[in-house]
Amino acid sequence: MAFLVNQKFEAEAVLISNLSDGTRLFFAKGRFDHWCIYHVRNQFAHAVRDEEVFFLMQKYTTTLQRFWLYRDFLTVFKLVTNDINYGVVNNITRMAKQYEEPNEVQFILTFLYAGMVAEENKQNAILKKYIKRLGVHQLLIECMPARMAANYSRQKKWRELQLECEARGFFSQEAALKLIA
Repeated sequence: MAFLVNQKFEAEAVLISNLSDGTRLFFAKGRFDHWCIYHVRNQFAHAVRDEEVFFLMQKYTTTLQRFWLYRDFLTVFKLVTNDINYGVVNNITRMAKQYEEPNEVQFILTFLYAGMVAEENKQNAILKKYIKRLGVHQLLIECMPARMAANYSRQKKWRELQLECEARGFFSQEAALKLIA
């Protein structure tokens, strides 16, 4: 549900990106923490859910662009830290220009980037940004339906998800030990 942006929201929100279509993405307080991602259009803010973005990405699973999108996602993934890096955000804008719908791809990749930054900041998250990588891999590479890929990790233990990541070759026991320590 969208709401009108007020002074309190603007004072407390952290800008993620000014998107090419004139809209903006922000971090602000959500139900659980201050890492909720809001899409602001015409002074109305909407909390974006993974499922919405995965549905946007799903159309790419029927073309070779799914591999390009996954490659670009991995480029972004490798640069994720627990802080927004506006150089990465600018790089996403440049990468998106190669697609037929650059504004849509910019939104998708910027949202995924922000989501991974949020995961890196969650106190009790063990797998952190790897949760997003698992979902994106399931959607773009395995062609899992968007709703299923977006919600796959819900109610699952981190060890089970770690095994899912290891089976796909992008998470190791050594990385888990570093995260736990």
